[in-house]
Amino acid sequence: MKKFYPVAKPLFCFIMCVALIISFTCLAVKNTSSGAAPESSSVLRIWQIDGFEGGKGSRADYLQQTGNQFSKENNCYVTVTSLSSEAVRLNLQHGNVPDIISYPAGIYGLEGIINGYQTWCSGAYCLLTLNGDFSDVNTNNTILNSGKENFAKACAILCELNGCTEDKPTGAYVKLINNEYKYLLGTQRDIFRLKTRGVAFAVKPLEQYNDLYQNISVVSSSNNKEQAKKYIEYLLSQSDGITKLGLVTEQTVYDDEMKAMANLNFQFKLATAVSADKRKQIENGIESGDINILKSLLN
Repeated sequence: MKKFYPVAKPLFCFIMCVALIISFTCLAVKNTSSGAAPESSSVLRIWQIDGFEGGKGSRADYLQQTGNQFSKENNCYVTVTSLSSEAVRLNLQHGNVPDIISYPAGIYGLEGIINGYQTWCSGAYCLLTLNGDFSDVNTNNTILNSGKENFAKACAILCELNGCTEDKPTGAYVKLINNEYKYLLGTQRDIFRLKTRGVAFAVKPLEQYNDLYQNISVVSSSNNKEQAKKYIEYLLSQSDGITKLGLVTEQTVYDDEMKAMANLNFQFKLATAVSADKRKQIENGIESGDINILKSLLN
């Protein structure tokens, strides 16, 4: 009997393991056949296009953080990809589309994939000075922040500053703080540049024109339209967080220089996506400097 025990013990363990495996397999089959399937999650794909300078922080990161919170309350995952407008158009040409797209006003190439939009944050143009009172603003003492894909020069034309010197964003800001120019026609981004610099400055918002709108739309061909709509509703309900981006909504409250940039009423604006032809017409109107043609092309 003692000689048999070393052989019997492993054999007994093997039989017990087989029995347990069979038992668990039967339970799994029973659960599946009774309709208890594992819960699955959908994935919302969001594309973010930065067509104009924000204030501070990343809009793509903000959308992702909002998506992470949304995921905790809804059965889906959210992924956010930051793309240039050109990369978006190339992806669309190859049939690669997201569920949601966040994009700047004035962009072209989206007219075939979206139906309706909502603005989830925005900026505005302004004059900035370190030592002026805005009473002597003219084309000779003002430098224009040329921006990215936004029509900063349209603002200059509508503010009767057509012909002022233009420079890239950081270049324009540096020329202001070096006192090469008395005034800078810039945006909320320049306000934060000056705040970071720690210099005293004055702000005058410009209500003649605006195109600094960040819009968001559900893509028409999305298979997750209902979840996409819910995400956008959730994003819009979190408007208090927009101050983290240095941008504004109707509900945003600032207690510093950005306070002047909220609740503005613009005479002319470009608030939506456009066709390639419409964008070209606006570019031609800006190039000609004809203020009446430009006004006829804007909302």
